[in-house]
Amino acid sequence: MSRLPITRPINVPSDLRATVFEDLDLNLFTLHVTLHEGNIGLVQGRTFRGCRLLGPAILLLSAGNRFDDCNFGDPDGDMRNLILRPTGPRALGTIPMRDCLFEGCEFHNIGFTGPNELLDQLLAVGKEKT
Repeated sequence: MSRLPITRPINVPSDLRATVFEDLDLNLFTLHVTLHEGNIGLVQGRTFRGCRLLGPAILLLSAGNRFDDCNFGDPDGDMRNLILRPTGPRALGTIPMRDCLFEGCEFHNIGFTGPNELLDQLLAVGKEKT
């Protein structure tokens, strides 16, 4: 059963160092800064269920991230508006994410970057929904 659309009231997490977030609203920059203070430097091994993930932010997606029944945000009719491809060897200014699971989440004001194969998969999801 789909969790979308998320219509519940705003619910902020009490512990940004948790490994599982359920039915919460998270500012991804704040999450990244909190984890970076602990010298982690990336968001890794986290599960998000029924969460609203808030930007503005660009997520650098790497190995092991999985998305199930997610709303990637309003692409203004074109999923390509959410995808950014770096023109150099690095994607500076991004929030790196690895081995995270997203189930029934909504992304608000979030862009995505990462390996071309992954970006192509995201673009294919956008085509499936049109």
